[in-house]
Amino acid sequence: MIEGLIARHGEIRVLDAGGRAEYWNMLPPELAARVHLTILNYGDELADYSARTQPHVIYENVTGDACAMPQYADGEFHLVHSNSAIEHVGSYTKMIAFANEVRRVGQAYYVQTPNVWFPIDPHVAFPFVHWLPDPIRLWCFSRFSIGLAGRSDFARAASILDDWRMIGASTMRALFPDARHSAERFAVVLRKSLIAVRHG
Repeated sequence: MIEGLIARHGEIRVLDAGGRAEYWNMLPPELAARVHLTILNYGDELADYSARTQPHVIYENVTGDACAMPQYADGEFHLVHSNSAIEHVGSYTKMIAFANEVRRVGQAYYVQTPNVWFPIDPHVAFPFVHWLPDPIRLWCFSRFSIGLAGRSDFARAASILDDWRMIGASTMRALFPDARHSAERFAVVLRKSLIAVRHG
């Protein structure tokens, strides 16, 4: 998408909604030189990861909330990119706000999120726990050591549930009705993550 947008516009503005600068190390220097990159995230996320970014990646860190971006005009960015962020915004109402803002400020967008129906929760690297009802998940996280989360007290367990709300394909389609939808596959059959793309 970036190559196509650069071919059309020469230089482009890209917003990474909820991202980290080090993610963009994959961008080759010849493309990075033509991308004006803005990383929008909470302050602690921005500070923790910026030191790992390669010198050829030129970017601006902006502290903010991708669910509400009044500082940006409609269509201000050629591309809004979001990788595994929408499942961390909290409630479904916040997801709707996030999706609406991505669609508003981006002429094009690429949004990826883990698929709730993939059997392993990538946030904790543990199978099936994300399929349990919230009260049972809360009980499990506060009493057992579960994957990368380890054992948590009640407050931390509640925070995990609030912060990791994975969604399925039908929810993704409802959030991004103007997108082309696809799924990243794992082991041929299993759909590991969901992708919504709108070309500008």
